[in-house]
Amino acid sequence: MPEYSVEIRLASILKCGADIIVMSANPSLLAGSGLSGVIHKAAGPELEAICKGLGPVNPGDCVVTPAYRINAQFIAHTVCPRYLTGSPEEKSLLGSAYRSALDLFEQCGSAKSIAFASMGTGIYRWPLEIAAEIAVHELKRSQFEKTLMCVTDQNSLAVYRKYI
Repeated sequence: MPEYSVEIRLASILKCGADIIVMSANPSLLAGSGLSGVIHKAAGPELEAICKGLGPVNPGDCVVTPAYRINAQFIAHTVCPRYLTGSPEEKSLLGSAYRSALDLFEQCGSAKSIAFASMGTGIYRWPLEIAAEIAVHELKRSQFEKTLMCVTDQNSLAVYRKYI
């Protein structure tokens, strides 16, 4: 089996060109106030309509939808746990959120690339260092030809690259 690499990129997930974009969704899968809202707006009203019938989703799990008006084939809606104490269970669920999206390799056979945003580090309050270490550990297991982590600032870029 070939070994694929993870690339950390300073870029918008909406403009990265991946076949699957992964976002941290709330359990209802409806548009939120952060990146979730931006992705829902870019995808169009069809995304909200289909998501209404798919939730609720448990933390660590993932649901895939068409990308509609976004330049991608699919959107993976992955529910991250909230960071409360950094317990082993919380860390395991965050890892599971990444794994459940990476498992789409089997379901979405035409997809060759997958892109993630820094999941859990917004309103779910995961410290960047902890989230990045968990994310990179899981992303290194990706079977996709191209696996991207899209970040939006230099600090996040440096932290994620530290764990590669």
